[in-house]
Amino acid sequence: MYALDPALRVNLLGLSLICHSVVCCRVSPLQKAQVTSLVRKGARKITLSIGDGANDVSMIQAAHVGIGISGQEGMQAVMASDFAIAQFRYLTDLLLVHGRWSYLRLCKVITYFFYKNLTFTLTQFWFTFQTGFSGQRFYDDWFQSLYNVIFTALPVIMVGLFDKDVSASLSKKYPQLYQEGIRNTFFKWKVIAVWGFFAFYQSIVFYYFTAAASQHGHGSSGKILGQWDVSTMAFTCVVVTVNLRLLMSCNSITRWHYFSVAGSIAAWFLFIFIYSAIMTSFDRQENVYFVIYVLMSTFFFYLTLILVPVIALFGDFLYLSLQRWLFPYDYQVVQEMHKDDPHEYSMIRLPERSHLSPEEARSYAISMLPRENSKHTGFAFDSPGYESFFASQQGVCVPHKPWDVARRASMKQQRQQPQRTGRS
Repeated sequence: MYALDPALRVNLLGLSLICHSVVCCRVSPLQKAQVTSLVRKGARKITLSIGDGANDVSMIQAAHVGIGISGQEGMQAVMASDFAIAQFRYLTDLLLVHGRWSYLRLCKVITYFFYKNLTFTLTQFWFTFQTGFSGQRFYDDWFQSLYNVIFTALPVIMVGLFDKDVSASLSKKYPQLYQEGIRNTFFKWKVIAVWGFFAFYQSIVFYYFTAAASQHGHGSSGKILGQWDVSTMAFTCVVVTVNLRLLMSCNSITRWHYFSVAGSIAAWFLFIFIYSAIMTSFDRQENVYFVIYVLMSTFFFYLTLILVPVIALFGDFLYLSLQRWLFPYDYQVVQEMHKDDPHEYSMIRLPERSHLSPEEARSYAISMLPRENSKHTGFAFDSPGYESFFASQQGVCVPHKPWDVARRASMKQQRQQPQRTGRS
């Protein structure tokens, strides 16, 4: 009570920051929240609170991240928390595995959004130097409206859902990888500046390469290519390049990544085929009428579609190669150390000379997974026989504790005891 006085709390915070661990014993719920707020506001650190009862609600709400344990004291802590776990040991997976993956995915999604929109915008900015800043638009209105909605949306969602640098087992084996999030390694101004530089470089390639090369290009009718031919060709290169650039930044590529990237590029071509085939007088659609068909009738379009993305992505490829070789991140070092290890989901071997169907093979693989011998209730501090369970995972046979056996027997008797009905 006295240490949290406004005149003394600064000294308490200073003393706490030079300690490795600080234990506050027998404090009230309000004082728990005050200590959490003191560290959060005074030290300017990311705070996490975890509790299992109603007396921890104020502390959970005062921290940046609140975690509730669904224990025997009720669900008040869970209802007031950001995340809920069943047992305290699950905090390791929540922080070292899912927390790391979430941080990496979030940083990658935000920086990629910044990159792809800056690339798209700067391409139009270079066009203003050719028009004398008259306000003439370079892209069609529908191109600009659907760029973030359809043509580049799905791959980012796949990265935000599935991307991970190392497996869950390696994340827990090397807890030092968690320090990358504390140091904010992947969301510093240096990282954003690198993405911005390559967006600047690629926008120059997209505009000036297509505009300069189109001066000598002409359609099958002999007419030179106009503004909407050049803009459609430049937009096609932008869509292809930014989607392929996302694959280069992924640590784990699944079939969903390939499907999303190929689907986004195919969605652009499907849209422009339909959009260029019709003409109405409502939205100045006559500007791009039959443009894609004229472009696809020329060899110039296919050559540009291959060379421009390659030139635009060459700088990114060179940078990523040198960075991984000379200045690797911690997770990249772990990747190189375990690059020859089998996948964590392919450790189970089927019997030799077996001719099992896919369903039988899957059932056999599931049966070989380690099973829990004792009956866990799922609550935080009510796990009969948990010592024997953890020992069995290490291959050590440990008998059940007497109190665990007695408690499990009493619980069984309570379930088998018949319900009594009263008589009037």
